[in-house]
Amino acid sequence: MVLNTIGSIAIHIIENFNNIPAGVSGNMVEIVDMARQHVENYTGQNIGSNSIDDRFQPAIVSFAKADTIDFVQAQAGGEKVSLSELSIEESGESMSSKDWRSMGEIELKYLGRSVGFRRSQS
Repeated sequence: MVLNTIGSIAIHIIENFNNIPAGVSGNMVEIVDMARQHVENYTGQNIGSNSIDDRFQPAIVSFAKADTIDFVQAQAGGEKVSLSELSIEESGESMSSKDWRSMGEIELKYLGRSVGFRRSQS
């Protein structure tokens, strides 16, 4: 699957996570766009919402997944069912938002930053 637009990344996340509430899935493009802006601000590179370069896609996807998990968890806390000594607790996705965010930070470090130097003539 090609993930070179914020829309395609949003669809990818919706299809790969189960039970995303309508309040979150309806805002998925905005969630992905915020992740794109975060990567753009970090790298100093211009990253449009269409034709996203392959090297930026992993970091954007990871941050968008982390944000999605955070929004889902904010809307519905983990479920806990108990019957006598039997207790079943659902904590959510197998990879937490913290894990996805850490992966995104690692991917950002691989991208590097643009540093500009200016000369002051005072």
